[in-house]
Amino acid sequence: MTNRKDKKYFMKYFIILTIFMLFGAIAELPYGYYTLLRWITCITSILVVLQAFEKNIDWAKVVFIVIAILFNPLAPIYLSRSTWIPLDVITAILFIFAIRIL
Repeated sequence: MTNRKDKKYFMKYFIILTIFMLFGAIAELPYGYYTLLRWITCITSILVVLQAFEKNIDWAKVVFIVIAILFNPLAPIYLSRSTWIPLDVITAILFIFAIRIL
C-alpha cells in the first residue's frame, strides 16, 4: 500500500516541477533550459499517459500523448517563441488537471 502511495506522491511532485518549468519558459532563458524542459515535459507526459491507461481516462490519454509528441526531444518540433509561450501555459494548465486524476 505504501508503495502505491509513494508512487502517487512522486508523480505529483514531478508534475509540479514540470508545471513550474513550463511557466518559467515564459522568460528568456538559455537554450539548454528549453532542451531540459522538452525532456522533462515529454517524460512527465508519458507517465501521465501510463496513469491514464491504468485508470482508463480517455481524454488524458489523447491529450498527453499529443503533449509528449509536441515536446519530444529526440525529434523536436521547432516553433517560434511566440507560438511556444501559449503552448507552455496551456500545457502547464493541463498538467494541473492531471494532478487531480492521479
